[in-house]
Amino acid sequence: MIIILTSIDDKNKAKAIAQALVEGKLAACVQISAQGTSVYQWQGKVCKDKEYYLSIKTDEAHQADVTAWLETNHPYDTPEIISLHAKASTEYQHWLQSEIR
Repeated sequence: MIIILTSIDDKNKAKAIAQALVEGKLAACVQISAQGTSVYQWQGKVCKDKEYYLSIKTDEAHQADVTAWLETNHPYDTPEIISLHAKASTEYQHWLQSEIR
């Protein structure tokens, strides 16, 4: 199982990303967190912005496709795209596989 993390500044954009990835069978589930604050450096200055955080659940076979989709469709110039390998329960892994294949 792969969890891909990204963030976005607008709740409706977060929902649109989640919907597109799940409907496109690239992800079995996308969790959208409550709004938080990101503090980061951008073009030489420290920025603080409100963002929603997305946890995208997929598998290794779809990891590159999800990454490519985000690189193409995410509105940020340099979107956060972080991939983590995870171990899921057998039942969850079976469910995940059935939803993205």
